[in-house]
Amino acid sequence: MKMSPYKPDYDKLFKCSDIDSTRPFKAGIEADFDYSCALLRGDITPSETIEVRHLRGTHTPALAIHTGFSLLLHDSIIETFIQNQITGWKPFRITLYGKNDEIIPNYSGISILGRCNPLDYHRSGIVHKEYPGGIFPRFKGSYFKDDAWDGTDIFMDNPDERGYTLNQYVSVRVKDIFTSFKIKNLQLTKLTETEIDVMIIKSGSPERVPENLR
Repeated sequence: MKMSPYKPDYDKLFKCSDIDSTRPFKAGIEADFDYSCALLRGDITPSETIEVRHLRGTHTPALAIHTGFSLLLHDSIIETFIQNQITGWKPFRITLYGKNDEIIPNYSGISILGRCNPLDYHRSGIVHKEYPGGIFPRFKGSYFKDDAWDGTDIFMDNPDERGYTLNQYVSVRVKDIFTSFKIKNLQLTKLTETEIDVMIIKSGSPERVPENLR
């Protein structure tokens, strides 16, 4: 991966995820897990149009749709990305089916080509949150190992010895575009403000956790 010559400004980088709501239009890619991951990460270029179907939520899709894998974007956002020279992505053709199996035109999926190093949880802060079952530690803040990032506007982490995650990140330029289109169904969290339960990382990837928390 070609490294950027400058340190990332984590206050201007954002984790892009789905919102916790059943109201927005949700759609799923008609492919298995491995294919969907490879498509998201740009490891494959589909030769045929990918089918995507409504799963739940409202009849009317937003201009950006989170599938759990690749984002689906309306042509108006795609055109704005191109006009603003947004980097780190490429589109692929989809057929989007609505709630009544009707075809909804003018959407594409995007594969993410930009990369950063895996997250370094040794650099994250620790906050404690109280739940009904007790008080539990959470990592706060997401920072790349060695601050390595290729400088793209849309990017994911490179794999480490445990593989890769499906985390998706965007620059403030992409966030501003989403804001200008009044996108409400994506969660965009500053990397300095992200939180995740220590136990989630500990149970899946204990070697990623600082020794004093294992």
